[in-house]
Amino acid sequence: MALAVNTKHTGVSRVSVLCDNKALKDSLGKEWGLSMAVNLPGDELWFWDCGATPLFLKNAAEMEISPEKGKGIALSHGHWDHTGGMDALMQTEFMGPVYAHPDFAAERYSLSRDGSAKSASFPCEYPGTIIVRDHVELDEGLYMITSIPRREGLFEATEGLFTDQEMALTDHVPDDAFLLLMSSSGPVVILGCCHSGLANTLYHLRELTGIDSVHAILGGLHLYRADEAEFERTAAVIEEFKPEMISPGHCTGDDGFAFLEKRLSCKVLPMGSGAVYEF
Repeated sequence: MALAVNTKHTGVSRVSVLCDNKALKDSLGKEWGLSMAVNLPGDELWFWDCGATPLFLKNAAEMEISPEKGKGIALSHGHWDHTGGMDALMQTEFMGPVYAHPDFAAERYSLSRDGSAKSASFPCEYPGTIIVRDHVELDEGLYMITSIPRREGLFEATEGLFTDQEMALTDHVPDDAFLLLMSSSGPVVILGCCHSGLANTLYHLRELTGIDSVHAILGGLHLYRADEAEFERTAAVIEEFKPEMISPGHCTGDDGFAFLEKRLSCKVLPMGSGAVYEF
């Protein structure tokens, strides 16, 4: 089903990184986790993921972003490093809905350093959830898109991920999702971990909406286990969609970031707790 998006937007939208693997300010904490806040024109506030711990709330307070003002939260997928702060959020005055793919709370595991299976499942109490099986308009100009098809031969970041404790069945992370922000500067793609792979994600965006160029790409590219050949393929698909700026963080990895920074002609900005982007 095609998604008709509103391309006529005025006013400034702002995306703030509440927590990430790195911090851009000494006063903010960092962790292996991701959370962002999206302010739409008119000061409508949405949250995108909630990190691994309550750290994102501590950083949000430092950044003067109040959870009780949030209209809702969307989850990029159910892994612990994007959802571990959910219980803490529910203990605030936040009253918004939770949007997630139906598989976000499925049992899943990852390969730990000692070779054993480590739980990677949603670690909190099950919240009341609005299920998103394909896509939904969260607010005017802000869309959540999930159920991303995996095209044969294209990279997907599923190495070391399993749906069983015996680690026999690969977890393809079907709940992987992204946000599309139709800003006054143009389309902005906001990623979680991009387990689908960036090519699958952007090609699905084009197939669904007809959008073939974007203003910016933010978030995790999950290249920290990838090789240079995949770095190059990722760079090529970024060039295909002609962004003016990208800001890779979280699971992108230092090597992936350094490669893209050198390889691409668009702006490549570091991401971390405290980063703020205006569009």
